[in-house]
Amino acid sequence: MAYKDLLVHLDASDNCKHRIKAAVALAKRQDAHVTGVALALKSTISTYVGIDIPSSLTDAQQKIVQESAQNSVNLFEAAAKEAGVKYDSKIVKCSATKAPAKLSFFARHSDLSFIGQPNPDEKGSAFQASLLEGLLFTSGRPVYVVPYIGRFEMKVRRAVIAWDGSTKATRAVNDAIPLLQGRSEVTVLIINPDKRRGAHGNTPGANIAAHLERHGVNTKIETHTDHDVSTDTLILNYLSDSGADLLVMGAFSHSRLREKAFGGVTNSMLQHMTTPVLMSQ
Repeated sequence: MAYKDLLVHLDASDNCKHRIKAAVALAKRQDAHVTGVALALKSTISTYVGIDIPSSLTDAQQKIVQESAQNSVNLFEAAAKEAGVKYDSKIVKCSATKAPAKLSFFARHSDLSFIGQPNPDEKGSAFQASLLEGLLFTSGRPVYVVPYIGRFEMKVRRAVIAWDGSTKATRAVNDAIPLLQGRSEVTVLIINPDKRRGAHGNTPGANIAAHLERHGVNTKIETHTDHDVSTDTLILNYLSDSGADLLVMGAFSHSRLREKAFGGVTNSMLQHMTTPVLMSQ
């Protein structure tokens, strides 16, 4: 079992080079094809201000956008060529509102998509969040989120599975198997198992650990009970203490009618992660 078709989102952010490095490294390890997709956003300024913008200005703006997209593609292609992996690249012209759907379309035809964690200190962080939301909740595929701080290299070391027995966590584990195989250690981490007794069986984590071991994944089970500390804090603390370089978890969302798209733990992990996270919905 291996990934054979990867996707990486390309842009002008500082995070992009780390995203490319992670995607290309995995493509090389698994003999996979990797596609780089850059979004060249069409101007929508006139829509917001209610006036007509001179075509000379919009033309100049589009030239800058196109050049930025091409620069990110060039960076990706250079890395792919150096690694000797199979690749292709695309520049997709679209409006900002349609960008999540466009990126999700390509993700839908890939095994795994790489995207950056939105950096609140960078311009366009809200747009980056909308892309991430689109990939998670409309592509039907797993998403590998690369943090803007912390470790970026995809070394085969330790992985942690945030396991609660839910269908979303189950999907994430299944999607992550090619990343888990060959790692020196994979921990099935269960927080407050008493809250979901029916989801865990007689011994929390034993069944999913056995399933993974049949796929050649070396696992151990860790349970933590602490009702005074939030689940996301306990997970983040464990990642830091264990030195893990990958977290696997299901992605939960609020109702579309609510202000935030992501559920509590999912939202907190996306804000505070310093370790790459594979998420499935």
